[in-house]
Formats: sequence, structure tokens, C-alpha cells
Amino acid sequence: MLNIAYLIVFVLVSLLFAGSSKKSNIEGKVSVVIPAYNEEKSIEHVINTVKQVKDITEIIIVDDGSTDNTHNIVARQNNVILLTHEKNKGKGSAMKTGLKRVTNDIVLFLDADLSEINKLQVESIIRPILNGDADITKTKFKREAGRVTELTAKPLLNFFFPELSFEQPLSGQFAAIKSFLDNIDLEHDYGVDIGIVLDADAQGMRIQEVDIGNIVHEMSTLKELNIMANEVVRTIVDRAIHYGRLTMMDDVGSSIRMEIMGLTLIIFGIFGLFFINPMTPIIAGAIIVIGIVIAAVYLVRIIRTSLRVYRQSKIPNRQIIRTFIQMHFPVLISVVILLVIAASLLGSVNIASNQISIEPVSKNLVISTSPEPHSAVDVRGPYTIDNALENEEHLVRLSNSALSTLHAQYGDYIYIDGERYQLEQALDGENDLIRMPESARSALDVSPGDVIRDSDLRSSFENVYLVQNINPGEDQIDNNTGFNNTTSQINTNNTTVNIGSEYTSQTLSEKVLTVYLNNTPVAQSSAAVLNSSYNVYIDGVYDDSMMLNNSSTGIIYNSTYDGTAIRVELENQNGTTNSVFANQNSTVKFLNINLNYNESLTNNTTNIAVNRTN
Repeated sequence: MLNIAYLIVFVLVSLLFAGSSKKSNIEGKVSVVIPAYNEEKSIEHVINTVKQVKDITEIIIVDDGSTDNTHNIVARQNNVILLTHEKNKGKGSAMKTGLKRVTNDIVLFLDADLSEINKLQVESIIRPILNGDADITKTKFKREAGRVTELTAKPLLNFFFPELSFEQPLSGQFAAIKSFLDNIDLEHDYGVDIGIVLDADAQGMRIQEVDIGNIVHEMSTLKELNIMANEVVRTIVDRAIHYGRLTMMDDVGSSIRMEIMGLTLIIFGIFGLFFINPMTPIIAGAIIVIGIVIAAVYLVRIIRTSLRVYRQSKIPNRQIIRTFIQMHFPVLISVVILLVIAASLLGSVNIASNQISIEPVSKNLVISTSPEPHSAVDVRGPYTIDNALENEEHLVRLSNSALSTLHAQYGDYIYIDGERYQLEQALDGENDLIRMPESARSALDVSPGDVIRDSDLRSSFENVYLVQNINPGEDQIDNNTGFNNTTSQINTNNTTVNIGSEYTSQTLSEKVLTVYLNNTPVAQSSAAVLNSSYNVYIDGVYDDSMMLNNSSTGIIYNSTYDGTAIRVELENQNGTTNSVFANQNSTVKFLNINLNYNESLTNNTTNIAVNRTN
């Protein structure tokens, strides 16, 4: 079920962010339409500039009722189509008139007051469409943001169309494929530019904003800005109504908030049932039921409202689905979270002959406070018990995280009910498994499929001895911040340290045991010390014993054996432990130091047995 939840997330994100990658099947010829109203100062420069662009094969000027010399200037131009309105009808109407005469597949719209526009700027507008990278290109340019843009257009767009993020959404310089323009209704006034952008977004067209650098635009008067602002606001609101954004913001928005509240109550009830002690099953169940009722009621309302908007909408199905996902995204995420929680609970179901048990097993977040450089944050468990692999009757395979919890290393031995098993690394992809032979499972009273939390792992190994096999090579000794290195003739590659432990239920003050050979630390272990006698062995032969207790510190053993100085120190550690060093009554030795010699160097093998208590 977790895989289903992940699949849902993938599909939602894909629908949300997917854009059309289809290349436009168009010919590389461009028609330019230039609406002009009283632009006698700049119209000739604009015409001469577009004539320099080889991809522009058709120039259409629409004189929108000019009262100055604009008409006469354009009439003197060669290879220019001049269309005339008897009276001023507005920019959008002029664009409509020009569009009717266009014969090419790509249409470029330019304002007639661009007194310093150049060839490169014009080419940069149409290039993405010619290359098949966009269906529409809008321009942005270096100048102070317009007051209508910042105070009117952007706030409304952010509210109704949050998926759009253009720096200059009202720019009048843009290009588009003609097939798209033929299928939309152009506004007749200053709302035409933003209307085209909103229609393009609704129909899933590829829109690209192109930076054309510096541009000089004639500044509008406050009266003209007021008219422009009214027309822009009307256009944005009209499109919001047409595409169902107002309905979604009002009816669906309210239902979404209540739906999220219902889903939140369900999640809270489930969480409280398992993790909040004062919350009884009756209270948790009541919260879950209330949440289910609220979520169900408002889910029906959301579906009904969405279907109504869908039937009324005129935009393509793919785009409206994308819009719905954007509007309903909080609900969809909440549903996915609920599915993941449900999947986790289903994975914790245990069905017996007369009962069904659901016991979620959580992971354990371990934040190390050790000063060692490799200490960090670790997430451990839970672990599932499984059968040992074939011919591995004396091996226990487990992950690094389980090993860290047991304070052991790979190659160490554990003694379960008197049988010795070696700890080995888990196989790839099995970091959540602990594989052990049937004899070990029987002694520990666990079965394949049992799940153990990380915090319960050591208690599951209660009365089990651990014998660590430490081989402190040069790098380990040099990098261990707990060791003070000295120069000595010790072959560290042949030095082995064994540390044994028995896991029980006690929590005691921690001690640190350090073994020195010729003043070089070669072994270190931490555990508690009980009031008991502890024996030291050299090469497996009893050498000495000492009485230790919780107050014992300092040098507890100091001797020389065949020229090798051996010193053992015990120091307090600020903390508690669930381990005690093995005493004389334990299955394993407290300290066994094996000294093996060759012709040139003294080789040192150290075995420390530690009796650990959980």
C-alpha cells in the first residue's frame, strides 16, 4: 500500500508541473501587427526596425483613428499593409483588425511608441517560437515597474492565478502562434495583453518570458493609467469567473478547509490511539469518527462543486485537471499522508486465531553527543527477525544501526544459551532484517516475522554475552580521541581486542576500561562494574584477580609479561549503561590478553570480556 501512496504522489506532481513538450508544427514566417494611435514621432522607426528582421515577411499597421500625421507616415512606407479605423476603438480592437489580415503562422505584436527598439530585440521575441520552444513569448525589459502592474495586475494574478509568475505580465510586446490566437476572443481595450496570457495558460500553451534588455516607452498620464487599470482588472476578474477561479476560491475553498480539518482529526485520532497515553480508545475512536464524517461530507461538496465548474468550463480537460490539482493540493497531500499512515498500520497487523493485533513499530532517532568526528544523527530500526541463510548456523547477520545499538562490531561473538555465534554484516537491501539460526531464535523466544524496536533490541538479548573482537590498527589508534598515543614498538596489525557482555535489565553508572601495552592504548570498552571479583588472563592462563565495585577507578592491573608492560585502567564515564563487565562467575572472561611473538616485533592480542546489563 505504501507503493500505491508513492504512485499517487508521483501522478499528482506530474500533473501539477507537467507542461506540453510537443513542438509546434509551424512554418518559420512571421507577420507583425502594430496598433498605432497618434504615434507620429516613433512609428517610422518601429517600421524600419522590423523590416530589418528577415523572418518577418508581413508588416501590418492598424491606424486606430489617429488625429496626427501617423496615417500619412505609414502610407508612404513600402511593403506595409495599412488598415484604418475611422475612430479610436482601442488597442484590442486594432489587434483584432490586424489579425484578420495575417497570413503567416506566427504573429508578433509591437507597440508603436517604441522609439528605440532595435533589430536584436525584435529577433529575441520571435526566436523561441521559431525554434519550437514556445507557443507564446512575452517580453520583460529594464525599466521601473509600472504602477498598474505592481498595484493592480500582480496582486490579482497572485490571488486568482498563482501559477503565473511573470515580471511584466502587461507587456504589449509579444508573439504567438496564429492558430491559438484564432481560437480566443481578444479584448477590445488595454485588457487584451493580459487576457491573451490568461487564455494561453488555461489552454496549456507554452509561455516564455523573454528579456529584451533596455526599452524606451512613452509614459502614460494618470488619466490613461486609470483607464488601463480598470480594463486590466475587468479582464482578470472576467477570466477568473470564466475559468472557475472565483468558484474555487469561494465554495471549494471553504470546503477544502473543512475537509483538511476532518482529515487532520482522523490523523490526530490515530496518533493519539497509539502514542498519547491519556487518550483512551473511546476518545480516540470518537475523534476518528467525527473526522471521517466531516471529511466525507465536505469531500462530497468538493466533488459536486468541482464537477459543476468542470461542466461550465470551456478550457481543455488536461488544463482544468491541472488547475483542480493546484487548488485541491492541500487536500490531496492530506489524503496521501493518511494513506501512508494506513499502510504503516496495515503492515503492523498480526492476525491470530482469536484476535487481531495492531502494534505500530516506530523508528528510533539517535542523536549522538560523542565528540568523535563520525558521530551524527542516525535513524535506527525497527528490525524484523528472519531465518539464517543456508550453511550459516553460527552466524547472526544484522545492520550497522543494530550493531551500534548493541555496542558491538562485525566479527564479535555473542553467546546465546551457551552457543557461540559470530556477528556479520547484513546483506544489501536487508538493513531492517536480523537473520539468526533457529537455535538462537528459540533461546531468545523470537520467531521469523517478529518486529523489534531499536529501543527494545538490547532487552531482547537479555542474558546474552557479547565478546568483542577488536583489531586496533594504526589508523584506529591514531584517530581515537579517547587514546593518548605514544611511540612504542607494537605491531598493531596483529593486536586483537575481545570485549564480552551480557545484556540484562539493569541501568548502572558507566565505567571506561582501557588496556595499555607498552604505554600504548590498544583496547577500550565501557560498561558498569559490580561488587565482585574480576580475573585477568594472559594467553588464556589465569594471572591475577582483583575486587572491584562501583567506586573503583585508576590502575586496576599493572604487570610485565615477557618484556611487555601491561596496564589496565578504569575511569568514570558521565552516563549510564546497560552493560556490566564480566566477573569471575560469567561465561566469558573479564580480561584475556594474548601475547604472540615473532622474530622482530611483539604482537599483542587482547581479549576483554564484558558482562553487559540492559
